[in-house]
Amino acid sequence: MSINDDNEHLREYREKFSDRIKFWQKFDDDWRELFTKKVRDNVDFGTELWAALGNVTWYHNDDTNNNECGYSSFRAAGAFISSMLCYGDYIDWYSSTKPGVVSDEIANAMTAKGWRYEIS
Repeated sequence: MSINDDNEHLREYREKFSDRIKFWQKFDDDWRELFTKKVRDNVDFGTELWAALGNVTWYHNDDTNNNECGYSSFRAAGAFISSMLCYGDYIDWYSSTKPGVVSDEIANAMTAKGWRYEIS
């Protein structure tokens, strides 16, 4: 396999999954925009964020393919919060509270951006 073959494979992958990539990036961008400042100002808010990520799948209303977005695994949820804080690791948040609980504040903020969720 040559480098050109690898590039062609990557192009095909991007074309096949471009919608999914687009909405994953939108989820990431919206979540960070809405909640990064708050969790940096009040690190305890991280447990609320972890609960709204763990065992939760997010969908965007504009996505006709209903691509699953979010960080529903416990480790991924914790790692995402740590990345928002720019310190720590997934284990700092892992099972920090009951998963699959989306607070009204988070639900309302995400709904305003066109997101809906399902508890896994």
